[in-house]
Amino acid sequence: NEGMLFHTAMVNTRGIFNNGSNNSKNGIVIMLDSMRRFAQDEILQAMSCWSLVNVALTPLQKSMLVKLGGLTVTSNAMLQHPYNAEVQFRALFALINLVIPTETRPDETEEMREFEREIFQQLGEVGETSEKEMLDASVGQISNLVVVGMKNFCSSEAILNRACLVLHNLSLNEEYHSILLWTPNCYQMLEWCLGNYPHDHVLQQSAGGTIQRLNATLSADEELRARFTHSIRAQQQHSLELARQEAVMLQEQQREQEQAQMDVS
Repeated sequence: NEGMLFHTAMVNTRGIFNNGSNNSKNGIVIMLDSMRRFAQDEILQAMSCWSLVNVALTPLQKSMLVKLGGLTVTSNAMLQHPYNAEVQFRALFALINLVIPTETRPDETEEMREFEREIFQQLGEVGETSEKEMLDASVGQISNLVVVGMKNFCSSEAILNRACLVLHNLSLNEEYHSILLWTPNCYQMLEWCLGNYPHDHVLQQSAGGTIQRLNATLSADEELRARFTHSIRAQQQHSLELARQEAVMLQEQQREQEQAQMDVS
């Protein structure tokens, strides 16, 4: 009963958060509003992302999370706090489930379907938007933020493990393969993870499966494969140029330090 009370409060505007007005909000709306209002608060963002993980375990709550902008606020948490390990880890953990649209369950009763219809009617136009449509609008930003997080925390096996799972789940939809292929350093980071974390079996399965799917797409399209190869070479050239510039800068700093020491002596 306690679990059902919590579930109802999270999705129903007539639940325990009802204040008697026509503008009452359910628990999910309140949580997402808090994340938007306090976007700069690292602790709140980290704890909220952890809440998203738990709330999204229930299909109806997960569907409502996505439709109300859960993907956007999770992405924004990663964007605003790129060097906070707790935010990145928990946001990635939430995205693992959020990036897979909820499917109709064959064991769902008619009573439950009616309850869900009533809940989504309370949302108005938002309730008519599908999870797939919300994900389509966010997948480019999500994939880029996941890769940025992987690069920033390349020594954190836990973060890389969750990041590879997010990319794996995105790759289950062939429509997203081109987005993953054109996300800077996505393919390279997946390969890097495979080579550097050989004993993490979950990472090996998720990263390996993603690369296999992307390779299958490349194999089936000669033009796409040629463009991708050219893109990889361009990224490698860019990385080499950045490394060269950094080396030159370090040499100049060293010369300036040596000159300063000579002047003092």
